[in-house]
Parts: sequence; structure tokens; C-alpha cells
Amino acid sequence: MSRSVLVLLNRSAGTGHAESLSGHLADELREGYGELLEVSTQVLDDHPSVRSAAAAFVSSSRQPALVIAAGGGGTLRAVVEGVMDACPEAPPPPEPVLLAGLRMGSGNVVARRLGVPRDPLVAARQVGEGLRNGSVRMCSVMRCTHGTAGGGTAVRHAVTMCGLGQWGRVPGYLSRWRTRHNVARRRAAALVGLERVNLLEYIGFGATRLVAGMVSASQCEVVEIDGSRQLRLLAAVALNLPLPPLPHPGVKMSDNAAGLIVFPRMGRPFRRRLEAGADFAIRLLDRDSVEFFLDEDPEQATGWLRLGMAGCMAFVPGSSA
Repeated sequence: MSRSVLVLLNRSAGTGHAESLSGHLADELREGYGELLEVSTQVLDDHPSVRSAAAAFVSSSRQPALVIAAGGGGTLRAVVEGVMDACPEAPPPPEPVLLAGLRMGSGNVVARRLGVPRDPLVAARQVGEGLRNGSVRMCSVMRCTHGTAGGGTAVRHAVTMCGLGQWGRVPGYLSRWRTRHNVARRRAAALVGLERVNLLEYIGFGATRLVAGMVSASQCEVVEIDGSRQLRLLAAVALNLPLPPLPHPGVKMSDNAAGLIVFPRMGRPFRRRLEAGADFAIRLLDRDSVEFFLDEDPEQATGWLRLGMAGCMAFVPGSSA
């Protein structure tokens, strides 16, 4: 049975994209597939709209579905969240739902790992070819549950990374900095490429936040880990794939697992392997809420946070994967 394909173009991703690009992407998909392929497109302006569109498409599709995130890592995460809204218990297997991501934003970690080329039209053609050939790669999905300001519980998902402590503050600072320096950032991206600019931003802001946490203890939250151990948290990162220059997590993208590294402000770092039934839980002891991030998207946890694995989701890779 042929797939029903939805291309979700986030025109605000990266440095912005023309609405007309969606039609060209659909044409290249059909060309790569080489047969009749039902492709629909939507042009959207933000991640919540992408999430809603992905959820509605997967829920209503009568055929096996392919959802393509035409944006960056945040757009891809919004698609993953939409699929998880439609399938809340666990990621669906490859037969009913496939995903693909294009490199049209700043991070594009999963798309790069899957061999997707930078040129979105070339990438769309390769996704069509991969769909025709039955090429599939699995990517693990992290599940994060945390308290909210109203006393409720939020459920979030990620396909690359969760950042906590001072590292968890970085995307929020970056978002505010980018708003103030948008023109300069566009010029830098035109010279060296947006992905490289994004990497340099994370290195610079990450180092700044870690130094701030080492200099001032009050910058670092006091937490209780797994109901027992208490420490002042400098930083923590959970990764489901290697992402230099961060420490190697000891897992592959296709494992239903993530490597967690915790850096106390005083004392030695320690590692944990997150897998099914082996979550990581923290409770805030000295403040009501903290900022953290999932796949570069800032989030806010109130009171507590728990991180674990939801399962694996199927992706159509590029031809060099």
C-alpha cells in the first residue's frame, strides 16, 4: 500500500524560507519515489502549529503515513510530539508511521546523523528514493515528565538531548540573544553556514553558563536525585547519540537508551544509562522551578522532573546513511 505523505514546512526555521518551497519539495519527493505518490503540504509559522498538524494527520490517515519535517531540529521535535500525541503509549512501528527530517534549521542533529544533505530539494528527492527502496533507520525517543506551575504534569519528548542545570539554561539565553542580534546572525550564517554558527553559539554560551555556576553557588539548584542523593547541580546532559564536543553517551541512536552524565558543582561527575524501566528523577529543594531544554527547545519544570525512554521511531534516511 502506498504511503500518504505530509510535508510540514516551517517557514520561520533557520533564517526563514519562502512559502513556494513547499511545492518544490513535494515535486522532488515524487520524482525520487518514481511512482504515483499522494503528497500534501502545509506551510506553518511555529512549532505548536507543526505539532498539531502532525497529530491530526497521523490520527486521520487511512494509509500508512510519512511526515516530513521541513525545518530544523525544533520542527522535527514538534513533529515527534505530534506523533506521540496521536500515539501516546509508545512510538508507532514503521509500518503505520515514518518520519523524515530536512536540514533547514540551525541544529539539524538527527537529519545530519541520518545522512540527509544540506540542500532541501536534493534531500527531498533522496527521501523519496529511500521511501521507494524501503530504507528505514530507528531513532530512540526520550520521554520527560515534569511538574507545571499550576500543579499539573507535562509530558514532553525529545530525539537528541535533554539539558539540565547550567547547560539547560543555554537555549533560553540563546533565544533571547538571537532576538536582539538577528541581523548579525544572518550575516554570519551566510558566511560560514547556520549549523556552524549554531555550534559556536552553544560552545560560547555553554562555557559562560558553566563558569557562572562554578563562580556562584547560588546559580546552581540543589536537587534530590532518585529520592536519595542530594547535590548542587552544575550541569547534566542526556544524549541518545554521540554529539561532539559533548562527552560520548555510550549509546547509539537506534538503541532504546540514552547516556546521562551528571556534573555536581562539587565532586566527581557520574554516568547513568537510561533505558526502559530505568528513569532518572530529580526533585528541586531550593527553588520552585528551573529552566531546562529538550532538543534545543527551552522548557520550565516546577518541583520535579523525570527522564526516561519512550521507545524508538522510524525515519527515512538520506542516501549516505
